[in-house]
Parts: sequence; structure tokens; C-alpha cells
Amino acid sequence: MGRFRRTLETAKASWAVLQHDRELAMLPVIGALASLAVLGVIGIPIWLATGGINDGGNGSGGEPMLWIGGIIILVAVAIITVLFNAAVVSGARERFSGGDPTISSAIKGAFSRLHVIVPWALLAVTVGMILRAIQSSDNAITRFLGSLLDMAWGVLTFLVVPILVVEQTGPINSVKRSGELLRQTWGENLIAQVGFGLIGLVAALPGILVIVIGAAAGSAGTAIGLIIGIAWIALVSVVISTLTAIFQMALYLYATTGQVPSGFESSGIGDVFHERSQGRLMRGFGSGGF
Repeated sequence: MGRFRRTLETAKASWAVLQHDRELAMLPVIGALASLAVLGVIGIPIWLATGGINDGGNGSGGEPMLWIGGIIILVAVAIITVLFNAAVVSGARERFSGGDPTISSAIKGAFSRLHVIVPWALLAVTVGMILRAIQSSDNAITRFLGSLLDMAWGVLTFLVVPILVVEQTGPINSVKRSGELLRQTWGENLIAQVGFGLIGLVAALPGILVIVIGAAAGSAGTAIGLIIGIAWIALVSVVISTLTAIFQMALYLYATTGQVPSGFESSGIGDVFHERSQGRLMRGFGSGGF
């Protein structure tokens, strides 16, 4: 099965799960609203108190307060993002186990893992800030290296959230465990990393087109185009995020149990494993290891 076809089959299988449990797509929306609430409750008062709107927070004592507030918001949003991603993964796990997940059961499942979600979010924020600093360098080679490290980190930690939900290990052990599973799942991992991103980009094109057409139609058209276009792009982002989380759980279950989750039988999720095991078998015969 070709890589492109496998990507489509994987997306279709994840979409089929989402069709059974459409409420799972509400979880990223709730998470986004919670993040906006944090920004409003913490960020706006600090910004106003420091005179940030007028002078960028450079007034007496304003700048440190803005930095502290920014870090608090960054950490809070990271925790919320991981929490609701874990809620989708928890809901997918419930579906694959034969249950019927709801928004309530998915959120409850994620909150019961808060003791491992918070440390992971803190580690992810720290690593993310370091990578952003590298990518902001004036040196082109350093920026390129930062981009490669960012990509590698994304691949390495792709299965961390399912590990947090199922195994409930700490952040370092979860990264190590994700790395162990990566050796088995690198093919499907990369398909998800690249494939879902490409599908999202293609799906977002109508929204981008509406924005462009609206901008060409004048001021009124620009406003309407922006509203419709941004709403469409946001919807696509929510759906892709949910599909990715569903696939993460499916891939984790296959990597740890060897069983293809219900609905993913035709997705080719086991092809890489089969090919690799066959390769090991042939190498074993060739080296006289059997």
C-alpha cells in the first residue's frame, strides 16, 4: 500500500470513529475556550495594570510583571491543551474498548491523569521555549538546526499523551517509552505527522480562498471573508486535531498489544510492523540465527 493511500485510509478510519462519537470534536473547542478564558482573566488585567497598551509594559515595574504573567499564561494554556488532548485520547480508548464515550466521561478520564499531565505540560513548555529560542537565532544554520530538532521532538513525543492516559508515567519515562514505541511505529508516526498536516492544509484552502476573495471585494467583503474564512480554518483545525488524537490512541494500542483497533483494519496500520518483522526474520535466516 502506498504511503499516500495509507494516509487517506488512516484518516478515513479516524473519521469513522469520530462519526460514532462526534462529541469528541467538542473537546478541543472547550479547551480553546478555556485557554481564551485564562488569557482574559489573567492576561488582560496584567496588561492594563502595567500600562502595556500604551508603552509596552516599560513603565515602572511593568516589564517583569508582563513576563511573569506571560509565563503563567503559557503554562496554563499548555496544561489545558494537553488536558483536552488527553480527553480525546481517553474517549477514543473508551470507544476502542467497546464503550460509548461522552464529553463528561472523556474529561473525567483526563482529569484523573492530571498528576502526570501537569509535569508533562511543564516539560513540553520548557523544551518548546528552548527550541523557539534556537529557531529565533540570527544564524541561518542555527535556525535550520532548530527546525530539525523541533521536528524530531514532535516525532519522538507523538505517543506521549496515550502513554500518559494508559500507563500514567512521569514525563521523562513517558518520553523514553514513546521513543521505544517509535522504533516500532516510525512509519505510521511519520505518516500521521506529515499526512494529517497535508490533509489539514488542503481542507483549509477553501477558507483561505474565501479570505482572499473577500479582500478583493472591498472593506465589507474583507470583514465577511475574514469571519467565514477564519471560522472554516478553525473548524478544520479542530477536526484534524481530533482525528490525530484518535489515531494516536489507535497506534499506541496496536504498538503495545499487536491488535488492530476496531475500524482500523483496512488502514494499513500494521503494514510497517509486518514488513519490519519480515525483515528481521530474513536477516535472522541470513545470519544463521535460527
